[in-house]
Amino acid sequence: MKTGKFNKGFSIIELLIVIGIIAILASIAVPSLNAYYRNYKYREYAYSMESLIRWSRLTAMERTANIGLCVNSVNKTLSIVNMGTSRADTCTGDTLNNFQIEDDFVSLKGSGAAFDPRSFAIFTGNVCLTGDARFYKVVISRFGAIRIERGMGGCP
Repeated sequence: MKTGKFNKGFSIIELLIVIGIIAILASIAVPSLNAYYRNYKYREYAYSMESLIRWSRLTAMERTANIGLCVNSVNKTLSIVNMGTSRADTCTGDTLNNFQIEDDFVSLKGSGAAFDPRSFAIFTGNVCLTGDARFYKVVISRFGAIRIERGMGGCP
């Protein structure tokens, strides 16, 4: 029986080499994960914004009321407002829903818009999301059609 010649386990050198390899892999992966997170959040905001605008158009038909899209660029908030029968201001009325951007790398701009109960646009306009040198713009045309524009750069 051989005793003492073969020890089971790892030496400290082997352990340090494994820790070093893990540290190198982590330093490569962290920037990629950050870029992935920013891309994910930008897309989530863009699709949520588009969905909320489409929802506001349907809500105008369901409630037979004028529904406004109120853009607040400072607070980075898009509010869906029940304007009732008023056709004066898109930001006046009861707030039905809010869309808030919480990340610093994404901004919200636009003129807002409003839909009437026939889903036509009372006020044509747009809502634009900008982040990481690209934009996602929802444009509301005269007859209530919703068009999406996206590309590189800021909001045109």
